[in-house]
Amino acid sequence: MDFSLSKEQLEIQEWSRKFFEETIAPLANTHSREKISTTTLEKLSREGFMTMIVPEKFGGLGLDSISLSLALQEISKVCGSVGVTVAVTNMIADILVREGTDAQREKFLSELVSGKSLTASFCLTENSSGSDAGALKTSAKKISEKGLGENSEGFEISGEKIYVTNGVFSNFFLVMARSLDLSGTKGVSAFLVERDRAGVVLGKEEDKMGLTGSSTIRMSFDGVKIPKENLVQAEGEGFKIAMRALDGGRISVASQALGIAKAALKAGVTYAKEREQFGKPIADFQAIQWKIADAATSIAAAEALIMRAASMKNVAAAQKNTTGASVLSFTLEASMAKLYATEMAMRVCEDMLQIHGGYGYTKDYPIERYCRDVRVTSLYEGTSEIQRHVIAREILGKTL
Repeated sequence: MDFSLSKEQLEIQEWSRKFFEETIAPLANTHSREKISTTTLEKLSREGFMTMIVPEKFGGLGLDSISLSLALQEISKVCGSVGVTVAVTNMIADILVREGTDAQREKFLSELVSGKSLTASFCLTENSSGSDAGALKTSAKKISEKGLGENSEGFEISGEKIYVTNGVFSNFFLVMARSLDLSGTKGVSAFLVERDRAGVVLGKEEDKMGLTGSSTIRMSFDGVKIPKENLVQAEGEGFKIAMRALDGGRISVASQALGIAKAALKAGVTYAKEREQFGKPIADFQAIQWKIADAATSIAAAEALIMRAASMKNVAAAQKNTTGASVLSFTLEASMAKLYATEMAMRVCEDMLQIHGGYGYTKDYPIERYCRDVRVTSLYEGTSEIQRHVIAREILGKTL
């Protein structure tokens, strides 16, 4: 495999690095205490970061998956809160591009491209259904009501969702709800729900360990009526849509974790060269050198896994069958990349904090923020345990 980056990919990497070092880095510590401001989100939207994955014909930047990964790494090096905000919005945009109708793209995707909606949100998890997505209880009941869509047909959505990323920033949400009386995941459908519809209630903002600047809320849908046109694909396709989205999302989470790990390693190297003990820099001690060597090697390995997964996603996007579905799966590679990169990043951040000693436990150094921000990457968009299940299932021929 050729691991060299194209001229365009290198330009995206440099553009992202420059923008985030100049614009977001000065705000990173603020994002450890406060939510990302609307002003900052507007800047990100104007630059095109919220729709990087969207083809140019729809108004986006038209980046491939490798370029998206590179950009997310640069973002996350600077601020994990901004990294997850951008990643989730691009995931929803990607769903609209691949799964949405022309009308849905014209209405919802155009809001992201124009900046009318600064972010978008994915509503899957519930109190009773985390890893077991098939246990979700949010319902979508068919209704017929005058003035509801083109044919006065639609759905009434009721239920609660938790861990909704970007919740307070988004004008619309992709909601997974049960519309068919079928067991498990078979009855789940996907719906686009506008924020201003009656019955949409934004709940409490979660007080998180890390990624404090990003929005993570609970939501309730109290008899929310939407037109049939807001159904994405056919009824019963919701779980498949979610899983296809998460395949790409897992590459993005791996990229976020990799970016944080790279920032942590840089911080550890800088500190090790500056800090002196026993009359010399601690970088001269073998114990410190080995931590740095292990971290650098692990980062390189994660980078290779992510590049492979992103490359396969590029190929999958280019190879469609007559129904428009991809003929190539990158599920295995995406799960491997996420599993390894996120657990690697936690180890690297912990080792770099150890190099900092007691100072690393204070907020005077960014390493404590990296440790807090990176922890969730092994939890959201599929825990490490779920990734191992997916990997084993794929290798064993999906017999688990």
